[in-house]
Amino acid sequence: MGSFSQIGTERLLKEQAVLFNSICLLDDEAMNTNEMAAEVIEKIMDHWAYPSLLSVEIFIKDESFRSENFRESKNYLGQTGELKNGAEVELWMYKQKESDSFGEEEQESVSMVFHLCLQKLNHCVFATQIEEEKAKLDQAYKLADIGTWEYDMIEEELHWSDITKEVHGFGKDYEPDVGSTIQLFKEGYHRDLFEKAAMDAIEREKPFDVELKIISGQGDERWIRATGEPEYKNGRCVRFYGISQNVTERRKAKEDLEYNERRFKAMVQNGTDMMAILDEEANYHYVSPAAYNVLSIDPGYFIGRNAFDFIHPDDKSCIYKQFKGLAPGKSIQLSPFRFKDSAENWRWLEATITNLTDDPAVRGYISNARDITARQIKQGKILDSLKEKETLLAEIHHRIKNNLTGLIGMLQLQAYKENNEEVLERLFDSIARIHTMASIHEQLYQSNDYAQVDLSKRIKLLALNIGKTYKLRTDISHDFQLETVKLSLDQALPCSLITNEVLTNIHKHAFENRAEGTITLQLIQDEDENLVQLSIRDDGVGLPQDYKSGQGDSMGMTVIQMMAEKLNAEYSLHNKEQGTEFKMQFVAEE
Repeated sequence: MGSFSQIGTERLLKEQAVLFNSICLLDDEAMNTNEMAAEVIEKIMDHWAYPSLLSVEIFIKDESFRSENFRESKNYLGQTGELKNGAEVELWMYKQKESDSFGEEEQESVSMVFHLCLQKLNHCVFATQIEEEKAKLDQAYKLADIGTWEYDMIEEELHWSDITKEVHGFGKDYEPDVGSTIQLFKEGYHRDLFEKAAMDAIEREKPFDVELKIISGQGDERWIRATGEPEYKNGRCVRFYGISQNVTERRKAKEDLEYNERRFKAMVQNGTDMMAILDEEANYHYVSPAAYNVLSIDPGYFIGRNAFDFIHPDDKSCIYKQFKGLAPGKSIQLSPFRFKDSAENWRWLEATITNLTDDPAVRGYISNARDITARQIKQGKILDSLKEKETLLAEIHHRIKNNLTGLIGMLQLQAYKENNEEVLERLFDSIARIHTMASIHEQLYQSNDYAQVDLSKRIKLLALNIGKTYKLRTDISHDFQLETVKLSLDQALPCSLITNEVLTNIHKHAFENRAEGTITLQLIQDEDENLVQLSIRDDGVGLPQDYKSGQGDSMGMTVIQMMAEKLNAEYSLHNKEQGTEFKMQFVAEE
């Protein structure tokens, strides 16, 4: 509490300005939303001016991003919002001291940081869609670079941020000092004024904000905005910090403005996107010349007509709902829709609508539409091709299952004619293994998901089917503790075969002369490391005293060893206080 009185209003505002500027300067073109969230957290932890901030957390959908050494506390402040793609975003900030509450100024700063964060995340979301437009406008609307600097008066160490080095015409490896910094300012008025401003700040506690000329490290002349703020302790200046900004372009604002107006006019007149202004009832008030290139319709033909008269009947309801639901100042990417051209043919368009009805200069909706007919046709062909391939893949899995079922039938016929008990046991073990493989292919074509198998369902089905197969006198119950784990066919098949061998062995040997028994099956997945862990336990008679894990020459143990190698899995089989436990772990494929 009392953070304003401790820090000082002016210095706090400037330090918070450094934070806001550092977030503004994050490169949203080179980052995805996850990277941007991590960067924003880092900037907050680096530049937050108020005391006692402990931890910062950002949620995007269900994914969390946290500061280092994150710890929650009872004293927190949060902001929530929504990205333009519908994803929910939350920002939570926690105080180190639970008695130190958030002041009104801090709440406003948190709100400002969240607003900037939300803006940056939205830029990341739409970076791909607006890449061409942004490339055209970057040069005209590029903001002046802003960098930070700090001088430790005690250690006599001067630090420049990378942007400050760039502003002054140096590379990232440049090491500044006080003397060379002063010499950068143009000799005469500019250098003298900077020296005086710096001395007044140090000796008289007088901050400065000046715009002066320098000769940059690259030899060119530049206008630089330099600010300085002294920090005093016990009547002595211990730190001196501020920002540096290249304001050369601002001195040419008038020239740039005229150039941008000409370029914008050229974009509207000659661009491939059809731009329009509509009133609240969707009547056209202005249409750019590009309308003729897109629809072969003269722009003047649209004036006074309603946009929905040109939209396909099947698309009107959806577009109307989006149009009418758009709040003032907001923009929306409309769902692709069909629009009638001069030949009465339907063209597919995509459009961005911005509600500027509250803007006195517009008083309407701005529409920017483009023809995507070729893309829609191509996507339709791709979807048709995918459906055809999915049908073919389902048929393949179905035939594999049928072939394996036929093989099972032949083995059962062989077993029917066999009198040797040892041979019969091996035949039935082989039938169980083949049935396990066949049932996976059956699950794949029935689920319509040919890429992954739900291992938890597979294990539960195996346990129940094996129980029915052996029909022991023992009343066996199952305790299923199975998380949903999805694996590729290459991993699901060996894992299922291992489960089959372990369960078969339990039914054969674990419950001899027992009236009842329990088999516990546990499946968990560590999402951070993607590690799958399988445990199968029984409360039966246990293993022989001389048994050693991994040893044995039985067919079942051989299958387990081979399948474990295929999975790159680690496994063990050992006695518990009562019964045995089989444990296995492996890394799931991405």
